[in-house]
Amino acid sequence: MMRSPFKSFVVGLVLALVGGIWAIGSYIYVVFEKPIAPNPEGSSILLIPRGTPYSQVKKELQELGLVNQPRLFRYLSLYLNVASRIRAGEFELQHHWNTWQLLQHLTRGKSITHRVTIPEGWNFEEIVERLVNKDLGDREVFLSLFKDSDLLQKTGVQEAPSLEGFLFPETYFFSKIDSERRILQSMIRHYRNAYSREFEIRAEELGMTEYQILILASIIEKETGSSADRPLIASVFHNRLKRRMRLDSDPTVIYGMEDFNGNLTRKDLRTPTAYNTYRRYGLPPTPICSPGVDSIQSALYPANERFLYFVARGDGTSQFSRSLREHNKAVNHYQKNRRVRKMMRQKRLKQNASSTL
Repeated sequence: MMRSPFKSFVVGLVLALVGGIWAIGSYIYVVFEKPIAPNPEGSSILLIPRGTPYSQVKKELQELGLVNQPRLFRYLSLYLNVASRIRAGEFELQHHWNTWQLLQHLTRGKSITHRVTIPEGWNFEEIVERLVNKDLGDREVFLSLFKDSDLLQKTGVQEAPSLEGFLFPETYFFSKIDSERRILQSMIRHYRNAYSREFEIRAEELGMTEYQILILASIIEKETGSSADRPLIASVFHNRLKRRMRLDSDPTVIYGMEDFNGNLTRKDLRTPTAYNTYRRYGLPPTPICSPGVDSIQSALYPANERFLYFVARGDGTSQFSRSLREHNKAVNHYQKNRRVRKMMRQKRLKQNASSTL
């Protein structure tokens, strides 16, 4: 029995509608429901450097196995104009996401940043090592920027020959797409924000330049970890500079040594270098580390004391003296105490060792 043309049309239309509904449903499922990865557990990291073309991003997504329908992915990317809106950065892509969530994250999502804390008192090379260990740049590139003229101009200190002292101690959040130059610029900017107009005025009152204050602050930073002692140590150095006495600072000597093994000898103190303040008068030519705000403030506002000497007590604080005679007496006292403590420690170690036999 022959089917009428009308019935055939109706059947064809129904089949077409069913097929269309099925196609739309499949599209909706793939775009809004189906996980982008075969295994929805876990995540992948995608790094998109600045200037990366979208074709390269798509290729890397495919290599990660996160594009389950290439043709559909392409159409959806065109619809969302992803190529012109994609962001540079480091992104964590969750495997349970659908294609829509993936593309939305690449255009609107937050890039991963890495927390880096720079302690007070670290020098340029120590700071670089931490950044490199965090995989935030290349060591040789960082070192090549140590005397970069453009970066030195951003310090605001014309006489500075290097970036030593200007990488401000702070907790930073950097991305792996940040260049070495960009990272150093950020740290310099934090220094400039910290060195206030009040500091500039105070330095002028002291008859010192900003760079001289920074150098002095770096020495104070290395000489003590005691916040209470910093203004007192600052007073010692200010008093010695006024009397044209040498600063006699161990940390400056150490900074000027090529290879320091942790043991500062009399030979080291006699070796003439630009940073040996036992042999040279005045401040060293550059800072010896990046000082914190407290040390900068102490350099600007020293305690109103007549101290000329100090010696470490061994507990993190210092004993201050006004005369060489007082100082020598304090040195003998605390050196003797250190020897006694060392002997007692060795005795305890031997006792502990014998008790375990």
